[in-house]
Amino acid sequence: MNLATVWRSTPRWCKLAGCFYSAILLYHEYLCYLLLPWTWPRTGILETLYPHFRVHAEDRTVLRILFVADPQIQGLRNEPSGVLGKITRWDADRYLGRTFERAAKYVDPHLVIYLGDLLDEGTTTNDYVNYAKRFHDIFLLPNAKVIYVPGDNDIGGEGGELVTDENIGRFRSSFRSDASSFWDDSVQFIEISGLAGQVVLSNSSRRKRPLIVLGHIPFLWGYPDPDAMKMLDELKPALIFSAHNHEASLMSRAISEDASRRVRSLPSDFSIFNLSPSPGDIQEVVVPTCSYRMGVPRMGFGFAVLDLTANRLFYTVLWLPSRYPHLFTELCATVAFVLALVCGFGWRAFRFRHLKKVSFQV
Repeated sequence: MNLATVWRSTPRWCKLAGCFYSAILLYHEYLCYLLLPWTWPRTGILETLYPHFRVHAEDRTVLRILFVADPQIQGLRNEPSGVLGKITRWDADRYLGRTFERAAKYVDPHLVIYLGDLLDEGTTTNDYVNYAKRFHDIFLLPNAKVIYVPGDNDIGGEGGELVTDENIGRFRSSFRSDASSFWDDSVQFIEISGLAGQVVLSNSSRRKRPLIVLGHIPFLWGYPDPDAMKMLDELKPALIFSAHNHEASLMSRAISEDASRRVRSLPSDFSIFNLSPSPGDIQEVVVPTCSYRMGVPRMGFGFAVLDLTANRLFYTVLWLPSRYPHLFTELCATVAFVLALVCGFGWRAFRFRHLKKVSFQV
């Protein structure tokens, strides 16, 4: 019996159910990732507002940055054992890899900055080398420089867990930042994670230039730490990028004020920051997580374009598809499809037996 015969003998509603089921899987597992760039902000609006500015210029007048926050790839200890654990890790890894690939192609970054919590079990795993290798296999880097900021899940520091030299050492050896030789010296990056001390990530002979601080735990969230605020007041950063909270937000604090102002949502297009060597306000951008396993409704990558001729930075979030609703829809569609097959072929068998019985009686 060939496929054509099987198709002709299949009940009509089973064919319709099969087509509907295939369409759901095709969209959720392939098309939604392929169409992602069409859902992200159009960079052409910036070039319209600033005629001499080109986002994808290659004459070193712009710096394109892709921010990756809290991927927290799953380990072995906190996941189900056996086949189920392999499936959950595989699906989470595939989601991160596919979305990062689309974002990297869309941004074409000069610099990729990971803002901590790269691993979910970075302080407890017994196989750190393979764990880190799995991370690098997921986030296949384009031709770009990279900065890795450690998070509390990478080296400790949350819930009473100690930050040890051993944890810091193996993180630094497995995740090496290479932005110190970056071609541009118009801006300086400093990592102040609050966990592993202060690290100057890019050097320059220029004295007066905007300073961008990178950290994992937000500085201005809740009740700011007095020591951290004293350090920020001395450094006077033009902008801070952090993560940890898993949700996108924008916070600011005037140098002369004690309280921070927080904005939970960001514009749908681009936020514009004028970078000054001596800013009056401390502004902090919290980048959302890119992993659906963090349990938040919206995930995304941060995308920044720095106009080096005007010390102006444009920032937006490249939002990602929600995975849990897709998985739930696929589960419901699978159950419905199986029921359609059972009912369809069951009804067909019943009719065949009934007709055979009637013909025998006649």
